[in-house]
Amino acid sequence: MKPTTMFTSTFAALTIATGLAGAAAAQAYPEKPISMIVTWNPGGSTDVLARLLAEPLSKELGTPVAVTNMAGGGGSLGTQAALDAPKDGYTILATTSGNHVLTPLKNDVGYRYDDFEPIGQLVAASIILTVREDSPWQTLDDFIEAAKAEPGKYLFGAVPDVAPHLTLLALTNTAGIDVVHLPQQGGAPGATALLAGDIDLLPANAATVASSIKAGKMRGLAVFSAERDKAFPDIPTAKEQGYEVYGSPFVGLAVAKGVPDDVLETLKAAFDAVAQDPEFQARALKSASELTYLPAAEFGKVWERDWNTYAPMLQK
Repeated sequence: MKPTTMFTSTFAALTIATGLAGAAAAQAYPEKPISMIVTWNPGGSTDVLARLLAEPLSKELGTPVAVTNMAGGGGSLGTQAALDAPKDGYTILATTSGNHVLTPLKNDVGYRYDDFEPIGQLVAASIILTVREDSPWQTLDDFIEAAKAEPGKYLFGAVPDVAPHLTLLALTNTAGIDVVHLPQQGGAPGATALLAGDIDLLPANAATVASSIKAGKMRGLAVFSAERDKAFPDIPTAKEQGYEVYGSPFVGLAVAKGVPDDVLETLKAAFDAVAQDPEFQARALKSASELTYLPAAEFGKVWERDWNTYAPMLQK
């Protein structure tokens, strides 16, 4: 064989071998355990969902997924840790509306929603605008008409600067009405205040008001989700009634930008498989809540929508 031919053949063989080695390395992910950071305390709703997800996700990926709680700073401590970790796909973030959108809008924490890549949404809680059962308002339009007729007369209760409060503010901005905010210490105290007649309206997570609605003590005027809540099919969405206002605190998975595309796609595929598995959905419903699954692209749109909705209220 001529030297040139030998060199060409050897070079081609090395090139192929290098390519195969690179492909094998890419396909090897994951080779070690994955850490799932939860930015809130153990035992909370996000922690429960994360631990419920970790086991089947481990099986799908073929490697352990260990939940690590890093609470503090309104969720920013754990979020920043996920952002600072090596961009190799071995650190994923169980992210929520609080740490991902509200905290960075309220405080300079060094990150934005779009510093991350979405993997998928697991849950989106419903926020329902409720009134007492003896309220004269039967529909959202009834309330808005009354509020326009008498600006500043009616009181609503909510914890300041969290999703129910901000969602109601978005409604007042959209509808062009003036209602007065009476701060509450939590969802349960707000429900008590509504039933006692201390406030006229209560925007609250569905779980907070579910028993009162089902007992006929409260009436829902609107749910601020893209679709009606299956647990309350008779309550129309705000959008159905002409007001495109959304408030659905989410829980899902994300990774910092910079993770290789093939690794990101592996994580997305594993999450999608678990989130759409009927057995996992049944377990989630039994021990946590009904899943509101969204794939990565749609989950990313929720981030952008919520950021743009709440930014005018929180960035002052």
